[in-house]
Amino acid sequence: QVEDLQKKLLEKDELLKSAELSKNQINDVRAELGKLKRDAAVKDSLIKSIQLQLSDAKIKLADKQAALEKTQWEAMTSKQKVEELQNNIDSMQGEFSSFMLLLNGLTKNNPTTHADDYDLEPYPLDPLPCMDDVNDEELQKMEEARQAYVAAVAATKEKQDEESLAAAASARFHVLLNVSCSKLSDLSLKHSAQAH
Repeated sequence: QVEDLQKKLLEKDELLKSAELSKNQINDVRAELGKLKRDAAVKDSLIKSIQLQLSDAKIKLADKQAALEKTQWEAMTSKQKVEELQNNIDSMQGEFSSFMLLLNGLTKNNPTTHADDYDLEPYPLDPLPCMDDVNDEELQKMEEARQAYVAAVAATKEKQDEESLAAAASARFHVLLNVSCSKLSDLSLKHSAQAH
C-alpha cells in the first residue's frame, strides 16, 4: 500500500509539473500574443499616419495644380490683354499718322507756320478748302492738343494699362474736337462773308 501511495504521489507530482509547464507555456503564448497586438497597434498607427500624410500631400498637390492652372490662365489673359493694348496702340498710331497728315496740310496752306515746327515728313495731301483760313490761335490749340496726344500715346506704349489707354483716347478726342471746331469756325466765317 505504501508503494501504491508513493506511486500515486509521484503521478500527482508529474501532473502538477505538467500543469505548471502548460501554465507557463500559456503565459508565454499570452505574452507573445500581447506583443503581437502591440506591434499590430503600432503598425496600424503608422499606417494611419502615412494615410494622413498621403491625404495632406494630395491636398497640397491639388492646391499646387490649381495655382499652376491659375498662373497659366493669368499668363494667357495677360498676353491677350497685351495684344489687345498693342492693337489699340497700333490703331491710335494710324489715327495719329492721319492727324500728322492733316497738320502737314495746314502748314502747307498757312505761310506763317513752318512744317519743321511739327517735325513732320512731307506727305502728298490734297488741299483742305474748308480749313484754309485757320488762324494762328486755332493752330496753337491744335498743336497743344497734338503734343498732349503724342505724350499720351508714348505713355500708353510704356505702361500698357487701361489708365494710359483712356488718357490717350481722351487726348485724341481733344485733337478731333479742335479740328472740328476749326472746321465749324471756318464754315461760319465763309457763310458770313457770303452773306455780306
